[in-house]
Amino acid sequence: MVYVVHEKQKEIKFLKEYYPLIRDGVKRQTMRLANKRLDVNEDDIVTAIFPGLDDTLKIKITKIGYRQFKHIKLEDAAMEGYDSISGLKNDLVKIYPDINKWDRLYYYQFELVE
Repeated sequence: MVYVVHEKQKEIKFLKEYYPLIRDGVKRQTMRLANKRLDVNEDDIVTAIFPGLDDTLKIKITKIGYRQFKHIKLEDAAMEGYDSISGLKNDLVKIYPDINKWDRLYYYQFELVE
C-alpha cells in the first residue's frame, strides 16, 4: 500500500491592492468561499503573494473559522480593512459573482511575521 503525503499550502494569493493594507496591519483576515478553502492550519507561516507585484509578505495564520455570507459581522469587515459590512460584502460579490446569502465563507485571521 502506498501512502501519499499531502504537502501543505505554502502561499496564499491576494489581490495586489491588498499589499499595503496587509503590510500596514490594516487587513488581518481573508475570507474564501468553501470551494476555495485554503489548506492551512492555525500557527502555519505562509507567504502572501500578490500577482503583478514582486513583493511578498510572511504571515502567520492565527485563527480559522467560517460564517455564512448573510452572517458577516462588523468585526469581519474591520479585520478585512473595511469600515462597513456592506463594503466587504460588495467586494466579495465582485470576487465571487455567484455568491448567495447561504454560502459558507471560511475566514483566516493572520498576523504579519517580521
